[in-house]
Amino acid sequence: MKKILKILIFFLIIFILNINDADSIENIDISVKKSSNSIEITARIIPSKEFVEDFKAGLGKNIQILVELYRRWSIIPDEFITGVKIQRIFVSDPIKEEYIIGNLEGKILKEKRFKNSTDALDWGLKIEAVDFPNINKFESGKYYIKVTVESNIKKLPLLLEHFLFFVPKYETKIVKESERFDLP
Repeated sequence: MKKILKILIFFLIIFILNINDADSIENIDISVKKSSNSIEITARIIPSKEFVEDFKAGLGKNIQILVELYRRWSIIPDEFITGVKIQRIFVSDPIKEEYIIGNLEGKILKEKRFKNSTDALDWGLKIEAVDFPNINKFESGKYYIKVTVESNIKKLPLLLEHFLFFVPKYETKIVKESERFDLP
């Protein structure tokens, strides 16, 4: 029994060390355009070299993107106003030379197929035109956009997830905030 426990602990340590070694996202570029009645956000996720090499080698990735509007307060915590959740699923098949990017926004799933991994990554890592309409109904104040990107790891089996609660659920999590702007 002790021998089995030692082997299990050994494999568990190797598994944890490999998860924490992962590196996938380096930075996020955010652009905010404010018009008379809406805010349009575009963003570009900058991947690491390892992310690109893994994708070209056939490893799939799953990225969660949160684009949120916050109101800035001086004393109390900032107030969440609205947000959009986007999920990008990267599927790679280097043998067929086919790369599939799935875009799940709300309940709508769109898939796009590419013959070139570079084109697939360019399309998959770009967030275009997230729009927050009716900004005139917001109270006057300082606001900012917060973009959060998580690169998820493969899900652990349910039984192991309860025992290994200290294992992170994502490889990388990057949060970037835009400059403050006044509304309305």
